[in-house]
Order: sequence, then C-alpha cells, then structure tokens
Amino acid sequence: MDPKHDRESRSRSAPTGEIDNQPAEKKRRLTFEQVNMLEKSFEEENKLEPERKTVLAKMLGLPQRQVAVWFQNRKARCKVKQIERDYDVLKACYDSLLAKHESVVSENEKLRSKVLTLTEILRPATNQTQRHFQHKLKSKTDDETMSSSTALVPLANDYYFTHIDESFDWWVWPTV
Repeated sequence: MDPKHDRESRSRSAPTGEIDNQPAEKKRRLTFEQVNMLEKSFEEENKLEPERKTVLAKMLGLPQRQVAVWFQNRKARCKVKQIERDYDVLKACYDSLLAKHESVVSENEKLRSKVLTLTEILRPATNQTQRHFQHKLKSKTDDETMSSSTALVPLANDYYFTHIDESFDWWVWPTV
C-alpha cells in the first residue's frame, strides 16, 4: 500500500482529528488579556527560552506549543515591519539621490551650452588678438635676427576651441 493512500485512509477513519488514537489539541483563540500578556512578555525579551515558555503557558492556561507558535509569528511580523521601514528609508534616499543626480545632469548641460556659446563669442576676438601679436612679432623680427626664445604665436583655430577634455577640467590654449 502506498503512503499517500495510507494517509488518506487514516484521515478518513479519524473524523474528529484523531490520528493514531491521539486526540488533536484544539486551537484556542486568545483572549485580549492573553494577547496583552504575550505582547508585554515579547517586548521584554523576544527570545523564548524553554523555562519562560513553560511559565507563560501555565500563567495563560495555554499549551506550550501555542505560546511558542505565537512568539514565532510575532517575530515574523516584526521582521516584516522592519523590512518595510528599511525599504521606506532606502527608497527615500534613492529618490533624493536621483533628484540630485538629475539636477547635476541638468546643470552640466546648461554649463556645456554656456561654454559653447562663450567659445563662439571669444573665437573672433582671440584670432584678432593673435594676429596683432603675430604682426608685432613679425615686424620686430624683420628688423632683428630672431632669437631661439622668440617664436610666432599661432592663430587660434578650431583645434584650440574643440580640444576640450570631456570633463571640462582643462582647456588647450596656445602658449604666448
């Protein structure tokens, strides 16, 4: 005979909840006073030692197993509530960081746009200034022999304005 069939026949033969001629304990609903006493005991110490379980069961008139199960369920509820609180704190932190990140990205885009605008404004003035210096240096060197420390200043061109580090930490400017 297979075990499944054996279990089914035993449960049919014991309609009152008796299995192997042992009476099943009825699950009792806890009274308001019993719940309060268990809650107070749980607040004092959430770990249930065997001696304490025995004392509580006698005081409350409950089976020890019911006291133990109540403590297990209460611990599980506490753990779920703690996880929910932790989640709420982490979610708030995440939302705050996300908002800050979006703000920084937006500010970065504004600054990039401003840099490009200023670069376009400065390009003609820089070219004119450099042509002026080149002209002065050229006229000066036409009269004198050029020393090794004197060199023509190159005109600002797209190279100087477009070779900007991605993080905008430094610019490449011509040396004067």
